[in-house]
Amino acid sequence: MLSVSKQDAKILILALVAGLSANALLSGLTMVEVELSIFPLLSCVLAFYCMLQEYKSRAIEGDVPLLTGASFIVGALSYSVCIRVIKPEIGSNFFPLIVCMVLIFWMCNKLGLFKR
Repeated sequence: MLSVSKQDAKILILALVAGLSANALLSGLTMVEVELSIFPLLSCVLAFYCMLQEYKSRAIEGDVPLLTGASFIVGALSYSVCIRVIKPEIGSNFFPLIVCMVLIFWMCNKLGLFKR
């Protein structure tokens, strides 16, 4: 079980937001079905900047860097799933949904949320 401080939770949430906004930005640039907006770019830059400041201010130990990467991937895949639910002509959302759910369950297991 990993004890998560408020700073670690902040990094995990920022990684989730960065994944969402990075995928939103790339989807807006590459897909005709998704409208391009400046807000994903702003939120992506701000989330990465805040994560960088957290990494500079203190040492990140344990499994937090691994969980941060997983949180980023969950954010990116969850945006992809949401877009594919809204616009089914883009394609199936089965694979991103399954990978997202597996990562969420793995993260909850690492954080010890199933042992309560």
